[in-house]
Amino acid sequence: MNLTLRPAARTDLLVRCAIGTVTAAQAVISLLSLTFTLEVNPIRDPVSDYALHRASRAWFTLAVLLALAGAGALALAARIVAMPVSTGAAVLFGLWALALVTVLVFRGNASAAESTVHGEVHRVAGAVLFGTLPSASASLSRQLLGRPGWARASVRVRTGAVIGLITAFLFGVAQFVPTLPQGLLERIALLAELAILVSVARAIRGATR
Repeated sequence: MNLTLRPAARTDLLVRCAIGTVTAAQAVISLLSLTFTLEVNPIRDPVSDYALHRASRAWFTLAVLLALAGAGALALAARIVAMPVSTGAAVLFGLWALALVTVLVFRGNASAAESTVHGEVHRVAGAVLFGTLPSASASLSRQLLGRPGWARASVRVRTGAVIGLITAFLFGVAQFVPTLPQGLLERIALLAELAILVSVARAIRGATR
């Protein structure tokens, strides 16, 4: 009996895993935002502040690992279906994943007044995190547009890219305007990032069907 899955079945399984893990990552972040409001203010404080508290640290780590797992599943699915990904887009996607790992390994500063090496590395990685994924998906959308069978997928990816770029820009503005709700804007930008992964997953599924 041959238990090897056909390429279409493998792709569908990977897409389902990607959507499931990314959705779970967002669910964990939402749970943290609702549960640990005394430790981390979801309106003002960054998501990574959950890593500074023992009770929420493991949950924050789980959310990051779930997002990485979803991205890994997408990368495998894209390879199986020969998704036309340019070198530039692939590099940007890789930088996003690297930034996500860096954010997890290097914790942020405990306060705005504190400045540490690991905190600055974390801050730079955060900027890369929110800038690369929308840019990568925008590049991918342009690449898909003229390819047979990928036109509809291009629209889905482009929509996610536009939303991601807008929310990332607003979060970036909040870094220079302290009166803006930085924590809330970051959570919205992060939701857009995870939605981009889902849009790519749906694009792969739509193209294969």
